[in-house]
Amino acid sequence: MKRFTPVLAALTLAASLAGPATAQDRIGFANLEVILAYMPDAKTVNDQLDSYQRDLGKQLETKQSYAQQKFAEYQDAKSAGVASEAKITEMETELQRLDREIRQAAQNADEKMLTRRNELMEPIVEKLQKTIEIVAKAEGYTVVVNGVDGAGTSIVLYGPEDRDLTKKILQEMGVQVPESGEAPKK
Repeated sequence: MKRFTPVLAALTLAASLAGPATAQDRIGFANLEVILAYMPDAKTVNDQLDSYQRDLGKQLETKQSYAQQKFAEYQDAKSAGVASEAKITEMETELQRLDREIRQAAQNADEKMLTRRNELMEPIVEKLQKTIEIVAKAEGYTVVVNGVDGAGTSIVLYGPEDRDLTKKILQEMGVQVPESGEAPKK
């Protein structure tokens, strides 16, 4: 679920910026990681991102294979002593260029992946935020925080079970959840 970490952080930040808690505030919490794991839309996005990442990886592998082939040719030419010093220098220059291209392609792939993730997750985050607001208002909560951090560690040190809105949020979205309420196994 690492790919959802920025989403979890953003939602947690939004909840914490809602203002300081007062005696009248009713605070609830939800496990956004579990919610995202059960949301069919998020599963679809996950699949699309996996496919997109594989495609980007294949493009990068093609460049790396070509560079490895050129490196093998360079090693053969250098060890056999059949290439001139100028040819060896030319081959080294080409290998350096290929290395820069591969590094740039990897950086571009990371940027494309992040952009794609943000594009695909935006409607899901909006839907989740609206649903959280609906459940919070219906249940009388003025503040709802994410119960876990981006690494899946609980940040709610103590809280009554009835304040955990995870299942209610999923139910509001029409998602069936097993009694355990734990995230589905991958």
